[in-house]
Amino acid sequence: MNYIHHALIGAGTAGLGLLVGEMLGMPSPTLLAIGMGALIVTTGSIATDLDHPKSFISNSIPSHVIRIALAVLAIPVLAALAALLTTHDATGAWSQLSGLIFGVNFLRWALIALAASLGLMLLSWLLYRSLHHRGPLHSILFTIAVTALACWAFWYYWFPWEWGLAFGWGWLWHILADGLTKEGVPFFWPFNKAHLHTLPAWACGMGRVVISLTAIAGIVLFIFLQVSGYLKQI
Repeated sequence: MNYIHHALIGAGTAGLGLLVGEMLGMPSPTLLAIGMGALIVTTGSIATDLDHPKSFISNSIPSHVIRIALAVLAIPVLAALAALLTTHDATGAWSQLSGLIFGVNFLRWALIALAASLGLMLLSWLLYRSLHHRGPLHSILFTIAVTALACWAFWYYWFPWEWGLAFGWGWLWHILADGLTKEGVPFFWPFNKAHLHTLPAWACGMGRVVISLTAIAGIVLFIFLQVSGYLKQI
């Protein structure tokens, strides 16, 4: 399964979960909460593949960010190089460059995005070399740990801690979906490192079809009901 399948499954199952919650009497989330929740769930759904350096989260996204950041930073860097070639005060030229980059918001954020993207690619390579793809990151224990860490991070930065559960939801459904493939995943690492399946091996093929169709139906149904509800309020 690729990142699109995982994102659809995470978002679709989350949508169905919200519909079931509303049927049980839970309050309907706001439009902003729905949008943020969908973004966080899909991020969790693709973040599980951080242990593969060629995955969408580890390669495609950082590569695009790096290209954009370099394009933004190109002009001040070229200006600094030109200043170095035309002045004998190299220290002053570099001081002016650093002052420009760190003094202008969008240049500072471009530098931060560049560093973060390079760090993410390095982290993915280290995880792949040390843990390998579909290793500990695809286990129940790691899912619980990541979910707890995400809840703490959102709480620490004054966001609703429940968004961490949304991130963990996407992560969980990623490994459940990968458990329907031939390779399976080590659900019970480190107690059992064997790659197991979500369903019996003979049912995994049908399981992939059912979960994909269910996720798509969940997204369509959730959007339809939400739009219908908003139209009734107008």
